[in-house]
Amino acid sequence: MTVISSPNAAQMPSGLLGLLVQDSAAIQSRVTTTSQQASTGLVAQTYGGLGAQAQVSLNLRPELAQVDVYAQNITTASTQMDSTNQVLGQLEQIASQFRTSELGVSTDTAQEVDTLASQASAALTQVQSLLNTKVGDKYIFAGQDSANPPLPDTQFNAYVASIRTAMGGLAAGTGAATVAATLAAATTNSPFSTTLGTTPETASVGVGVTVPVGVVAGQNAYVSQTGPNTTGSYVRDLIRSLATIAAMNSSQTTLGADFTTVVSNTQSSLASQVVAISNEQAGIGAAQQTLTNTQTALGDTKTALTTQISAVENVDAASTATALTQAQTQLQISYKIISSMQTMSLVSFL
Repeated sequence: MTVISSPNAAQMPSGLLGLLVQDSAAIQSRVTTTSQQASTGLVAQTYGGLGAQAQVSLNLRPELAQVDVYAQNITTASTQMDSTNQVLGQLEQIASQFRTSELGVSTDTAQEVDTLASQASAALTQVQSLLNTKVGDKYIFAGQDSANPPLPDTQFNAYVASIRTAMGGLAAGTGAATVAATLAAATTNSPFSTTLGTTPETASVGVGVTVPVGVVAGQNAYVSQTGPNTTGSYVRDLIRSLATIAAMNSSQTTLGADFTTVVSNTQSSLASQVVAISNEQAGIGAAQQTLTNTQTALGDTKTALTTQISAVENVDAASTATALTQAQTQLQISYKIISSMQTMSLVSFL
């Protein structure tokens, strides 16, 4: 602010003008500060401007940032688990479809058996594709090895071939032996990547809290399969069943009871797979609900932290606007007083 001097100023009491100028400067500073607060909504542009309250902001902002990280981790994990459940739903449909199709295989015509075998071959390709599903840049059934497909062509094709070979040995009197051979091939060999582990990816959703995300191909996460007609994995079992059906041919229908033994065993296995996959979906759904509850709690925590930080860092828009108007009015009055003093003499004060 520029103070206009005048000849009369020297005649005024020496301290009065100085006090007026100081008051005017203080008001101008208040106008500047309040104007910045009104335009930014912040008490100050730096932590230093918050004074003693700065420590509150410094303590709470890292917590708020971590809450945001946890919330984002949950969102990412939920997206991946949604895709996992969708794939499992399709696998269940495939198992259910072929279980139904096999109901009358023993009495079907040779042509119908060959058609079903062709459909099973196509379904095997579909199963491989589904289990190699990617979300973003991650293979969601590959666990910690998410950069690589869990069922690469080389391993998958060799696995299917081993089961089809076992089924190809079906002959008179070998029904039970053929079933045992397909189960042994499905159990001993592996359709999975050699780098595939047994541990799913995890997501950090709280202080010291991590949750598994999705399912590793071939590793049941929420359901246990036991018994004489399972590999212990619904993925292996499904591939075994489809490979067995794909290896069927019209000539085998003449084997009577031996062919029926294989068909019945495959149908029973498919029924178990439908149940297992359904239960796996339920397990993932429950895990997702837990994540949703956690995310809700994080949202409440974020609201509380944001409120505390806002109380320190932010200004009230209405009261700040009022304060700015008052300060500007006071500044104008101050200017007028100083200006009017230019025409005053010492006599005016006596």
